[in-house]
Amino acid sequence: MDATRTVASALELGAGPAWHSVAAAKGGIQAVALEQNAAMRAHAMNKLAALGDAAPRNIRIVEGDMRDVAMAPTTKPEGGFDVALMLLGTAAHLLTHDDAMRCFKSVRENLRPGGLFIVELEHPWDLFSGEIAQGQGDAWERVDEEKGVKVYVEWGRDGDNFDIESQIYERTVSFSLVDASTEAVLKIVQEVVPCKIFTAPEMVALANAAGLEFAAAYGDMDGRIALDDENAHNMIMIFRRPS
Repeated sequence: MDATRTVASALELGAGPAWHSVAAAKGGIQAVALEQNAAMRAHAMNKLAALGDAAPRNIRIVEGDMRDVAMAPTTKPEGGFDVALMLLGTAAHLLTHDDAMRCFKSVRENLRPGGLFIVELEHPWDLFSGEIAQGQGDAWERVDEEKGVKVYVEWGRDGDNFDIESQIYERTVSFSLVDASTEAVLKIVQEVVPCKIFTAPEMVALANAAGLEFAAAYGDMDGRIALDDENAHNMIMIFRRPS
């Protein structure tokens, strides 16, 4: 797809709360948010409804498996989508190469010739530096002053298992809701989530095998940051359906 061409349609895979699709729709793009989890789809619909009159009308939140994107004729634009998105490490839920191949082939079928597939993954440095292999986690907090609560997020825990053969990281993810004034714990949600860690050559090989061409790689959504830049945050891989 010509870089100067206006994007008119976008498909977001594993959309979760569909924030990116909503933002795209607000920008005038016909957006489709694909999400398999019923509770997450309901959450996205509620968030959209809460916008009231400000909610964009050019967005659809649909049920679907990102390994087998089956679009109804009324949902898929004629000729295919201009761009498909798999963001915030969603690709890590494709736990096998077979899963990834199915996803890539399905995306290709839903893109228009020249259309782009943008995938956001963990930066290779997280793997090759030993952080993941050694089970090193991360944590941060967010404060909602209006509601008087804090949310502590634990993204991986020291000692989490990484299988070097399958490249699957058994990541502990927890969310703790805390009273901001008393520090009393109100609720804890915790789960161990298996995540596949892909390397750049793997992604290129899988995409090529699925009929997509490698277009570019960056170290963040800011296209000015190279993958090997010291300020690189994630690995952004861009693939193209041949014209």
